Amino acid sequence: MLILKKIMLLSIVSGLGESRSNKETVLKKFTSLCQLLSSLKYDGIELSILEPERIDVNKIVEIKDSYSLDISALGTGSTYIRFGYSLGDSNEQIRKKAIEQMEKYVVFANKTNAKVIIGLIRGRYKHDNNPKKEKLNIKNSIKECCRIAEDYDVTLVFEPINRFEIDSYNTISEALELLKEINHDNLKLLIDSFHVYLEEDPVYIWDYLEEIATEVGHIHLADTNRRAPGSGHFDFKAFLNIFKKVGYKDYVSIETIMKPSFEEVAKNSREYLDFIL
Repeated sequence: MLILKKIMLLSIVSGLGESRSNKETVLKKFTSLCQLLSSLKYDGIELSILEPERIDVNKIVEIKDSYSLDISALGTGSTYIRFGYSLGDSNEQIRKKAIEQMEKYVVFANKTNAKVIIGLIRGRYKHDNNPKKEKLNIKNSIKECCRIAEDYDVTLVFEPINRFEIDSYNTISEALELLKEINHDNLKLLIDSFHVYLEEDPVYIWDYLEEIATEVGHIHLADTNRRAPGSGHFDFKAFLNIFKKVGYKDYVSIETIMKPSFEEVAKNSREYLDFIL
């Protein structure tokens, strides 16, 4: 058995194109993904989807189970990118739309035993609004999302994202402060190696990660060029060994630019991670 599989679980991010395709086409794509990832000894798939309600979730469960794969997590960022719904918006109706969409993800996650990611869906600050107010909106919206997640027994994972992509909670320490304020059992931290590289102090980050590793419920992997692990100069061995040390047994998920192809990224990432660990 491959080394990484003994230590922690591995998945990779993919979309399904549910907004542009009928349900049968979506299921065919998902089946092809499962065939590929099963052959590469992956443990699961992280789905980046826009409209979970358009997907036949019961069939998804049936297909993934037939390949002994998990749905590790659901990405929600396209809700903001495509619809403009955000948890921090100054417009209450837009915030409500974002929370309603989050509930759809949570329902899907409940049926697939997946986590739900809070990342880009918190939105960017508007130039004519008060950032403090928008930050408060984010916190209050996440509290509501946590109440929904609790009803469905789903874990939410909050992702610090670099300042070039989003305006709030860019660092791990800021994110942990928010999680402490919200204080909800269904809310954990997501760590992304690419955002760590851009936002965290390169001297102190390794000791800091050891201190907070037990707060982490999901991990994203991308190298310093946002491509597959091993294509840049991020120290994945040191990074992942921190989580091995504390007994982390949840998912690490490849979230990169898929070049030269999804298949090549999946294959090369699997081989590289097995080699360094």
